[in-house]
Amino acid sequence: MFDWFANTVIPLASKITFQALVWACWGGFGAIFILVLTLCLALPNVRAASKRPFLCLTYAFTAVTLALFLTEKSLEDSVFIACIFWIAGYILYGVLCLITKRPRTAPAQAAATAAPVIFQAAQSAPPERPRQKPPAPSFAGGIARNNVRLEHALSVTNKLLEKNLGATDRRELEKLKNTLEVLKVKGALSPAEGEILNENFNTLLKLMAKYNV
Repeated sequence: MFDWFANTVIPLASKITFQALVWACWGGFGAIFILVLTLCLALPNVRAASKRPFLCLTYAFTAVTLALFLTEKSLEDSVFIACIFWIAGYILYGVLCLITKRPRTAPAQAAATAAPVIFQAAQSAPPERPRQKPPAPSFAGGIARNNVRLEHALSVTNKLLEKNLGATDRRELEKLKNTLEVLKVKGALSPAEGEILNENFNTLLKLMAKYNV
């Protein structure tokens, strides 16, 4: 395969002149510009679309132009011609951007049309009655009941702390006492805090049974 490529394709490519390659490059770029311009003038969707792809295409053809001229000209001449080509391509990109018409007025017109309708509907709609908030539910039997239970639990906790407790039980009991004191200071309890209070009561009952209090 490589032998066929070297013996067939390369000799054919060597017969193409430098001028033909340059005209093919520039002619292809010009044909793409004319095609894009025609589509922009004929189709609103294309006209409203972004023209950034054409700018990227300009960069690509500029690189091809530089590579072509480097095969025949010096570096300075090749860079100069590539810059001229890039400037021309950028001007064509500006022409495409000038004819771009994005449909920005349609949402504004729709909003302006809908505004009177919304205003009339707001005027004709009856005023809403203020909603009455439902009474807040009482958790864990109410604040007074919680205080009584907490005071009793703290009293039992203090009695247990006077016992000869194991290290693990003493740490757990001290932690439980701190929790009960915090809940007592707070007063009203949320559902989650009510669950914590019940769990602490269960733990306290187990310790009371263990140490005969």
